[in-house]
Amino acid sequence: MNHLDVIRLLGLDAPVRAQGDGHGQVVPKDFELLVQALPPAVIAASVLLGRPDVPVRSLLDFTDETALRLADMEESLRTREHELPLSFFPQPGGMVPWGRTARDGVLLWDTTDPDTANWTTVLTDSDFQLWLDLPFSASEFIARALLGRPEGVPAFETYEEYESGSFWNVADDMRATATALANPDIGAVEEILTKVRGIGVPGVRQYAEELVDRAVKESFGALPADYLAIMREFPGGVISGIRVFPVVARPATPGLRWLDEDRLFLQWGEAQGQMFGWLTGQGSPENWRIAYTDPSGTALTHLEDQTFSTFLRRRTRGNNSLF
Repeated sequence: MNHLDVIRLLGLDAPVRAQGDGHGQVVPKDFELLVQALPPAVIAASVLLGRPDVPVRSLLDFTDETALRLADMEESLRTREHELPLSFFPQPGGMVPWGRTARDGVLLWDTTDPDTANWTTVLTDSDFQLWLDLPFSASEFIARALLGRPEGVPAFETYEEYESGSFWNVADDMRATATALANPDIGAVEEILTKVRGIGVPGVRQYAEELVDRAVKESFGALPADYLAIMREFPGGVISGIRVFPVVARPATPGLRWLDEDRLFLQWGEAQGQMFGWLTGQGSPENWRIAYTDPSGTALTHLEDQTFSTFLRRRTRGNNSLF
């Protein structure tokens, strides 16, 4: 999908673009063309684009307005003793913000690839505990948000229209999320799912479901129910400092994988130099418990009381211990 797909989904006319206009040299061309084509607005009651002058001439100028937000992210992670999933610009290949969500999340590019056309999207929540890796350009991300929005949600609203309409539904959803998370008896799976759903961007769940359905059919068969429930809504990324692989590997990106020929250790992620997964020799997937090993495979630790969901919940509640 490209910017023209987004413009068509919004029912707008694509502007005529002059040749040799310099788009795409500093940030992705599709983003610049969207900014040029769309008036300031809220898309699918969830996505707001940054509004730079286009074509963008300087990445330093482009990121200047978000410097304080980036500092907040770094301080929040440092306080929790979590590392950034990737560095920020101006570090080589660092993340660059390009928009935000209606729930105060941040949309960034992963700029690892030197070609701006190949920059993909990282989405983080307002609390910076969840970092979603999405292999989408800005245009594809927005198109998926439009196609995945619930019935009745407007495709495109001016700020004034949003504040008088959809804003109140978003506020109600945020209150419901806070109420659910305040329940001391909330289950581990539901707690993680509530946090993921609280990001509030349509289209993410559909993409995550696609990955899970493909993996279950083609590669792995039975998997723990709590893992499947979470990964049907979380497409891979970082949860409270733990990198959780996507269910299906992408180019140059690891996915759920067996570490040994006997299929006794199934790795789902990594953190602090350790490889996290399950010991699978305990019969039914519902009996699998978290284990981790160093890259050499010589030091194995088995957390016999921790499932995928309980271990992640422990992390989101501030317990960074690997034991």
